[in-house]
Amino acid sequence: MLRIYCLLFLLFTALGTKAVGNKHKHMHPKPGTISFPGAHYSDPEPSGEFATLVIPIKRVSNLIILEAKVDTVEGNFVLDTGAPYLVLNQTYFRDAPHYDDQEAGGINGSAGAAFRTNVRNLDIADLHYDRLLADVTDLSAIENSRNIKVLGLLGTKLFSKFAITVDLFQNQLYIHKLDKNGEIPAAEELYHEPILKMPFYYANNAILFKAWVNDIPLWFAFDTGAETNLVDYRQAKKLMPTLQIINRSKLTGIGGSTFEVVYAKFDKLMVGERVFTNNKVIITSLEQMGKAYGRDIDGMLGADFFGRAVFTINFVKREFVMYTNKTE
Repeated sequence: MLRIYCLLFLLFTALGTKAVGNKHKHMHPKPGTISFPGAHYSDPEPSGEFATLVIPIKRVSNLIILEAKVDTVEGNFVLDTGAPYLVLNQTYFRDAPHYDDQEAGGINGSAGAAFRTNVRNLDIADLHYDRLLADVTDLSAIENSRNIKVLGLLGTKLFSKFAITVDLFQNQLYIHKLDKNGEIPAAEELYHEPILKMPFYYANNAILFKAWVNDIPLWFAFDTGAETNLVDYRQAKKLMPTLQIINRSKLTGIGGSTFEVVYAKFDKLMVGERVFTNNKVIITSLEQMGKAYGRDIDGMLGADFFGRAVFTINFVKREFVMYTNKTE
């Protein structure tokens, strides 16, 4: 059964970074195969006359909100690399045609019934898709916790033929068409001086990084729908001597249920060859997320990580880049 990723609703402050050497350069074994049982979605075929599409971003806490239109319904969607494809809110799409019943779930377990449907059209500004499969489930927890109407989630498969750049300082999303080598054409490059450039592993629409928390290697999923970083409590046991517990809080998943979790801070997160300092993390069980992936994951990198710099995800080259500034 397909399990749809949940969003996290906890806001923390991201602090500074610094560069380091390459002592971990060769420590990147491939992760195990990830699978999404029951998810058989062909790649969507996008169309649109543009080289680089510029889309305004609305920020609601740490959520990245875009305007998009599904058939005749237009409104807010969350950019969510933790979702594999298009997910719709059943509040507004409950009468859509039902093709398959699904099970929606996330970090805190089952979130109730969901179903698969067919969308005639999806428009993100001048980017168009015809006849998409989508999942429909309860996203009311997002709306209730952030007091915003959300029509759905825009997942990774929608951007599989592009590179996307997210500039949270200018509140802009750029969708880049790529050349025959999978590169952003030089004339379309807006950002230079990368502070981090590394490959990622992309399996069944999930983005994985190998990273180090206080020199302990862990596998992280990269999730723009996560409002902070997470580490599985089983991994936190060996990290605990180097973590500083801040206090306890609540985590909310798609189903709306909440439970108590611990959050902490640690000094050093190393991604690629760069160290990020002053990190905050939620310690909780990621067992349900592991079931969704088809393998265990050690953690998730959210806004506490990606909110520190402009970042580009090149889905064709499977490359992640962070930049310090925009070149006018």
